[in-house]
Amino acid sequence: MTFKLLVKIAVSLGLIGSLFYQVDFSRLVSAALSPSLPLLALVVGIVILQFCVGACRWFLLIRGTGVPLSPWQTFRILLAGMFFNQALPGSLSADTVRIWLVSRHGLPLSRAASTVLLDRTAGLVSILTLLVVTSVTVAKVAPDPNLSTVAILVVGGALVLLAMGLSSADWIADMIEDHRFGRPFAAMLRDSRMLWRAGYQSAVVIGLSYLLHIISALGLWVVFRSISVEVDFLMVLGALPLVILGTLLPISVGGWGVREGLMVGIFVMTGMPAEHALAASILWGISVIVAASLGGLLWVLSRPRKERIGNVIPTAGE
Repeated sequence: MTFKLLVKIAVSLGLIGSLFYQVDFSRLVSAALSPSLPLLALVVGIVILQFCVGACRWFLLIRGTGVPLSPWQTFRILLAGMFFNQALPGSLSADTVRIWLVSRHGLPLSRAASTVLLDRTAGLVSILTLLVVTSVTVAKVAPDPNLSTVAILVVGGALVLLAMGLSSADWIADMIEDHRFGRPFAAMLRDSRMLWRAGYQSAVVIGLSYLLHIISALGLWVVFRSISVEVDFLMVLGALPLVILGTLLPISVGGWGVREGLMVGIFVMTGMPAEHALAASILWGISVIVAASLGGLLWVLSRPRKERIGNVIPTAGE
């Protein structure tokens, strides 16, 4: 176990422990242990639907960059990434597994990494734009009304910088491609045109990114309903991008602790008891683990020899 992983575990345990200390533990346990099981099963199905939509988005990016993977191969590899991300948090990220497994199909690591980087960038673009909605939604219940203006300015600035970076990708690629170590990065930069120069394909990719967030918000909303908590769907949709962005920070194990803290902080402002927000966050995280485990089982049962687990773990740790 590495020092980095130990720090992440400590952060997750510290954040969750702090939240447990601040809430009524008996009310938390009561809410977390009395959900509607059919609704939780529906949440698992919704998460699996997210995996399907995510695979569609990644496949479009893969096809646009000329990588010869089929839709089924793309879906299986995405499931493997999600499984390892949940089963071995801190050791193998979903992106690491996806890059490695794509390379096992004959692609250079740089090309494999390019497709995953594009997939991440598409998700980031949608998160940043949805954060404008978040700032307006959360500002309605936030104690300081100026938070909305500040958030919109910050997110707007980030979007401008991202747009400038994408629009100048070819120019930057021309500058670095003659250098030995710059060549792989130049290819990645040129592939980024898929996000804004591929016509309807670019629109579909970004559209699928928004659909992913809507599906994710639906899953969280159903989690709230499973513990009999009334919450407006638009509030969930508005708050979720901030929660997702927080969990992307590499400071905790699988986002645990960070997700719970943000969920409690945001939804308590709406008048929701902290125990309900924390219980919903925990149940949501467990639902993702169950869905990822089912996806991992499907990958294990259908993987070809080149995608054996033994071929992934040693290399990923090098």
